Amino acid sequence: MGIASAGVAVMVVGLSGGPAQAQPVERAQQPTFSSSVSPTSGPAGTAFTVHWGSNAGALCKTVTFSTALTTIPPTPYPNLQVGVVAPASATPNTYAITLTCDRYTSVTRFTVTKPTTTAPTTPPVTTTPPPVVTPTTPPRVTTPPVATTSPRTTTTTAPVTTTTVPTTTTTTAPTTSTTLPPITTADAPEGDLRLDRESVQPGDDLSAEGEGCTPGAPVVLTSGGQRVGSTTADATGGFTAGVEFTRVEPGRHTITAECGVVLTGAVDQIVTSSTGGSSGTLVVLVFFVLVGAALVRFA
Repeated sequence: MGIASAGVAVMVVGLSGGPAQAQPVERAQQPTFSSSVSPTSGPAGTAFTVHWGSNAGALCKTVTFSTALTTIPPTPYPNLQVGVVAPASATPNTYAITLTCDRYTSVTRFTVTKPTTTAPTTPPVTTTPPPVVTPTTPPRVTTPPVATTSPRTTTTTAPVTTTTVPTTTTTTAPTTSTTLPPITTADAPEGDLRLDRESVQPGDDLSAEGEGCTPGAPVVLTSGGQRVGSTTADATGGFTAGVEFTRVEPGRHTITAECGVVLTGAVDQIVTSSTGGSSGTLVVLVFFVLVGAALVRFA
């Protein structure tokens, strides 16, 4: 009994010195501002509607627009939509429409398609058949038969010798046609946020690249509602920025870059744990506890 009591006491001491469990941090839902168009495409002169909304209700009083397609006047936010007409002079292309609501932005797109060409209708051709001419049949003339007596002729037929020529068979090898499969080159998707690492550990450097931004626009990078980097887009709309997480949270993190358009990318954050001498001591203590329990059981 003395050994068992000592083992239980050691186990209680080992458990009381363990690390405290981290309490989960509850995240508040971040408001989002989204937009869309309907229809999404049509030839020049097509009327379409731009819609917007938020999961947090009204975010601003007035929504402003920026697009190379046409001029859209500012519209009160509660309207949630505005009608737009693609100009008759618009060339076939996909045009980005940026909506700004206070400090929130959202990008949607409308595609101007090529006009439909209708083939001219050919009138039917009416053919008049030629008149039917009935030939005139001449009267039939009957000639009496003439009796002719021919001299009898005797014909001697010489025997015919048949020579069989052996047949030569030529075998033609089948033609083998080898068709190589076409080589398809997949273009890299444009507009995505590219990260130079797929996973990082605390303290690792991480860089993000993107394009398609408004030239000279400020670029703000966020993850989980926290700002993790910023820079300015160059004259071509591209940028490169460093990413630094403000807290360590293992798992996949989505990074969003806002610069007139919204670009997204993802990276895995990995946290490794090291084992020290305390773990070995705990294993020895547990061993003695188990031995003490076995002695009590068979005593």
